[in-house]
Amino acid sequence: MKEPKARFVLAEATLAEVNKQLKLNMLVMVAVVFVLFMNIMKFMAEKSVLYAVLAVIMICLLFFIQKARGILILRKQELTHK
Repeated sequence: MKEPKARFVLAEATLAEVNKQLKLNMLVMVAVVFVLFMNIMKFMAEKSVLYAVLAVIMICLLFFIQKARGILILRKQELTHK
């Protein structure tokens, strides 16, 4: 049987793993910004409540992604200054 893949644990992460997570975080952020932009354009064109709600959800996601990025950057600074 295959062993399950190890999950990312920030407290045990190496500098390479933190850098990998930061790159992944940036990719997700770009994708969310793109979807947010498309939802805002659709909302402006159609004045639909659905697209307004989706835009608000995307803004909340961006907030949490930015918080996670800040935590990853702090961990990276801890690892580089040891």
